[in-house]
Amino acid sequence: MPQVQPLRIDEDMLKVIELRSKDEHTSKTTAIKQFLYNGAEEYLLKLCSQGRISIGRVAELLHKSIYALQESAKQKGIGLGITAKAYNESKKFAKELA
Repeated sequence: MPQVQPLRIDEDMLKVIELRSKDEHTSKTTAIKQFLYNGAEEYLLKLCSQGRISIGRVAELLHKSIYALQESAKQKGIGLGITAKAYNESKKFAKELA
């Protein structure tokens, strides 16, 4: 359920909000929500890349598909999968166990 939260916005940020509102022919409220959502998405994707939250949970919170989030992370330059270094280390470890 949505909640109303009082928010003080800096004059310069209001100018940015007004600019986006005019450029995209939306209300200021919609522009603020878009900025908030984009920031939340980036933050959650970074947490996911650190292994602090699962991609599935991020998808639930943002009401997006995992595929859409993977594409968004790729566009933002946020790596979600295993790194090449981690892959090589686990491959080496698996060979040692065999």
